[in-house]
Amino acid sequence: METFSLSKERSTLWDQLQFWEDAFLDAVMLEREGMGMDQGPQEMIERYLSLGEHDRKRLEDDEDRLLATLLHNMIAYMLMMKVTKNDIRKKVRRLMGKSHIGLTYSQEINEILDKLPNMNGRELAIRPSGSRHIKKQTFVVHAGTDTTGDIFFMEVCDDCIVLRSNIGTVYERWWYEKLINMTYCPKTKVLCLWRRNGQETQLNKFYTKKCRELYYCVKDSMERAAARQQSIKPGPELGGEFPVQDMKTGEGGLLQVTLEGINLKFMHSQVFIELSHIKKCNTVKGVFVLEEFVPQTKEVVIHKYKTPMAHQICYSVLCLFSYMAAVKGKEGEGKPKMLSPRPLPS
Repeated sequence: METFSLSKERSTLWDQLQFWEDAFLDAVMLEREGMGMDQGPQEMIERYLSLGEHDRKRLEDDEDRLLATLLHNMIAYMLMMKVTKNDIRKKVRRLMGKSHIGLTYSQEINEILDKLPNMNGRELAIRPSGSRHIKKQTFVVHAGTDTTGDIFFMEVCDDCIVLRSNIGTVYERWWYEKLINMTYCPKTKVLCLWRRNGQETQLNKFYTKKCRELYYCVKDSMERAAARQQSIKPGPELGGEFPVQDMKTGEGGLLQVTLEGINLKFMHSQVFIELSHIKKCNTVKGVFVLEEFVPQTKEVVIHKYKTPMAHQICYSVLCLFSYMAAVKGKEGEGKPKMLSPRPLPS
């Protein structure tokens, strides 16, 4: 725009207010894409409703800041292009009304508009856009377990992982609060991501030469995101999903506590233990210990899983047994009561 402003003849394009509105809307679209905020309306609403009050306000603030920064810069460019100040004020206030910017940021823009009569040329400094401050790393990955899978660019952002096609189109966006577990195998160079998709848990595998770097990049970003969260909406009272590591094989996976029993999902195997076959469970120094009675052999098999959530798993199983006992008590009035096993405290 500097080139145009220094030319001998000023273009009449700068006096067309529709041009500035179109330029603003294009800039918003590009900035939202650069900040990873370009999801569809339905996805945006679902994510907003799933968050706690603190994180909702943070998202609202991010949105308002983005719009206010672009409006600020548009005013600066309009001043440079010598657009009449009355037209600047009219167009900016119209866009503010359309954008529904919050009180704090709209007040900043109004203060600039109030000072317009005394401003000229380059007096209003351009603000750096938010996307310039976004820290994200990009990795080349293949869907599946080898290089024969489709190629994607995996962007590790502050709040999510963005999966882009080889032409840059957003293919998937996985918010960290939806990720349940993550493991990697340095030998096969495969990263496994378990995520919550509706009521189901979905496993996604990616092959990448930088498997270890990608794993720790996502891990660090998730830890920073968790530290920012001040409030989390409570989940269901019964059951749950927990990351675990099998002490016998060293393989990482997911332990699900359901009304029917315990489901164990690993990369190469899946095991289901019925509730009635659980003899007891307890925790020992960060290890969840489960004793399973096998009816076929009449033997007790001990399973050990290392997990930072050992106590939460034990508590979840305890709640489940208490619930089932209460249900059976109501259903079986006048009938002999069955004693259910219960977890033992560590």
